[in-house]
This record gives sequence, C-alpha cells and structure tokens, in this order.
Amino acid sequence: MPPLFITPQGVFKTNFTLEAAEITKPIELEVIDGGNQRGFALLHPETMKRLSADIGSIVLFEDPQSSFWGAAEVRKNDSLDKGRIEVDTLVLEASLLMEGDVVEVQTYQEDMVALEYVEFGLKPLTEDANTEDLVSRASKRVESLEQLVGGRLVYPGMSFNWPEMEVKVEILNTRPTLTGKSFAKLAFEALKEKTGYQFKTVGIASPFNAILCIDTSGSMKTTDVPVQDIAHAREGLKDLAGDNPEVQSFLNRFDEGARVSRAEAAAMAVLLYLAEKVGRGYGEKVGVVTFEKEVSEMTFLDSETGAVRPYVECTGREKALGLQIISTHVVDKVEEGGTLTDMGSALLKTREILDAFGDETKPTMLIMLTDGMTTAGPPPLKVLKERFPDRDRLVIYCIGLGERSEIDEELMLAMAQYGNGTYRHVDNMRDLLEWYGRLASEFAVVVRGTE
Repeated sequence: MPPLFITPQGVFKTNFTLEAAEITKPIELEVIDGGNQRGFALLHPETMKRLSADIGSIVLFEDPQSSFWGAAEVRKNDSLDKGRIEVDTLVLEASLLMEGDVVEVQTYQEDMVALEYVEFGLKPLTEDANTEDLVSRASKRVESLEQLVGGRLVYPGMSFNWPEMEVKVEILNTRPTLTGKSFAKLAFEALKEKTGYQFKTVGIASPFNAILCIDTSGSMKTTDVPVQDIAHAREGLKDLAGDNPEVQSFLNRFDEGARVSRAEAAAMAVLLYLAEKVGRGYGEKVGVVTFEKEVSEMTFLDSETGAVRPYVECTGREKALGLQIISTHVVDKVEEGGTLTDMGSALLKTREILDAFGDETKPTMLIMLTDGMTTAGPPPLKVLKERFPDRDRLVIYCIGLGERSEIDEELMLAMAQYGNGTYRHVDNMRDLLEWYGRLASEFAVVVRGTE
C-alpha cells in the first residue's frame, strides 16, 4: 500500500515508481518545513545549480532509510542554507517526512503531463455529509476546491480532505492516465476549457431517480448492432426475469455473434438499467419515454394501491412487472414508429415525469438515446433551457447509437454539457450495456467552464 498520511488540511497518499534513467544524481539535503508554500520546494540558487534545476523544475526527495519520499516544483530562496530544502507543509506531510530529516534530492527530467480531464471521487467524512445531493452540492462549491488544490502537483493516487464539504477527495482517473513516473498540475481553468472535470461518489450509495428517453423512429429497426461479450449480463437478466416467458423470449434473441436491431439493443440496455436499480434496493424511480413523431410515456400500475404512475419504483415486488413491460414496449413502439424524430417534445414529457417523482431533494439522471437527429417538434436545447433551468439536481447523458454520420453529435454534446453530463457514441451491445450499467449506479456531475 502506498504511504498515507492524515493532516488537518487533507489526506494524501503517493504511488510513484522512480527510475534512475529519469532523474539526476542525488544530493543530500536537510528538510525544513516551509509552511504554506503553495506546493513548492525552496532551494538556494547554488543548490539548484548542483541539481541542474531551474525555477519550475520538479525535484524528488527521499529518505533512503525509510523510503518515504515526495515531489515538488522548485522555487528559489537566496537566504536558504545551501544544505537544506524548504518544503511546503502539505507536500511534506504527504510524504511522511519531517523537519530535520536528511533526504536525497534529485531533479525529475521528464516533461510534466498536461491533464485534459480529471475524475474526483467524494467520500463523506461525517454522517451529515453523506446526503443524496452530495455530488450536486459539490458542483456548486467548486471554487473552494480549486482554491484548495489548484496549481498543485498531482501524484497518481493522490487524495485529500475538502473541509468545506466534509469529504475526502480522491483522484480516481485522469486523461492522459498518470503513471508512477508522471506528474501533472491541477490547472482547473484549462480543464474547464477542455472536457471539464467530474465528481462522483466513492464507497457510498447515492440514490437517484432516472428518466430514460428512447428514440423509436423507423431507423431504429436497422439490424446493425453486433452482440458480443454480453453473455454474463444476459444470463443475469434471465435469472432476474424468472419464469416470465415474454422476457425470456426477448433475451433469447441476444446470442453471441448475432446482430440485433437498434431498438432491441436499446430495450436490452433499459432492462439492464432497471435491473441494476432493482439490485441496489433503494426504491429509486425510473421513467421511460419513447419518441418518434409521437411521444409516449410508459405507465406502471402500483400493485398495492392500483394507481397508474409514469414510473416504476425499483423494488423487488415491482421487478417482474417492470421487466416485462419495458422489454415489450420499446420494441413494439419501433414496429409502429414513423420516420420523424421529435426529441424536443420528449423532453417536455420528461419534465412532467420529473415533477411526478415528487422527490425535490433526490437528484435525477436523464439519458437520451437516439440513432439520428431531431426532425420535428421544438428545438431540444431550447426546451432544456426553458423547462430545466434548475439544473442543481439534474444530470443529462446523451448516447448516439449506430452510424455516427446519421447522428447530430453536436446537438447531443450541447445537451449533455447543458445538463452537466457527457455524450458517448456506441455501435455494439457490449459498450452500450457497459455504459448503461455504469450510469445506473453512478450519479456523476461534470464541471465545465461557463457558457
């Protein structure tokens, strides 16, 4: 396990692999705790010369006895003793080193990686912090996070406390991927100008409702989606369906190596999404909207009250009913589907279902799947801006299925960005099910620059 240290300011762990080919010959220096040095290590100019280091170079420092070590960007201090290195407190504590330790210091010769994307995981440190809208609240307080760690070097596996949110933040993934010999600086403005950075919860369950919008226009009949590497998912759904003949018959269409229609692929993805929600056991609500020229919402009968609702509650007693209705509804709608695609009206219906949920504090995920472009009805992005101005507890994911040349990917990306989500293109069952399965359990928000 990498070194781990807890401080009042944060929890950090390091995970580097040092290779001699990448660093200069080390020199021994005594460590001085420099307090808040904004993540820097200070050196005398002559010491910098011995290390062939300039302002902005990165130095690695290690205690050969304990193997504790750290890294920091260099700044110059003319008054510092030539035999010492003055290190930022948080960097020092992250390395498990202390003032007075004698360390071997070397200059890192590789280029610093420029990050294009960072995924932050949130782990509550207190019971009060573990609320359903944790991710949404974090996305509204990004300035304090940026002030806390902006401009600092990122180490692979780094984690730290975010006091204002009472959470521990872990750097889960980056693009490009950071390895043991890579460094990057958290330049938040640059990130937001590119793909943004993402928040998601880690190690806790965050309940959220969902509305799945499925294109059922005539082009969804196209049989061009290959079935590959989904046997495990299919068998899991067959077990969940039990002796329901309709669902079993539907699932039998997905043999390895076969090709299914886009509609069948979409219906299968929705089944998996619902199954994942049922498995979580939190009673989350899921609504399903199908759209072509006409828009339809799927309705479900409450087995206890007899009430008709535009959503299914993902509890054990509802699972068989939900699987049966969904597996037949989507494919049946395609069979009667027209040639037009009214995405805007589908979003209007989505707003009605969102209001019907009645859970004002629980976040909602909207997933829009289409194989084409909007050809009827109001402009989708205009509908979003007019009917979904309250985006604090909403995230939108858009999925393009099939031929990219047929999909309005620019619109899909704009819709996803408005809803603090992402757009993804898929053209096979494996990727489609993987994406839906992930979205069923992760409520993640992407933070981007302002429009």
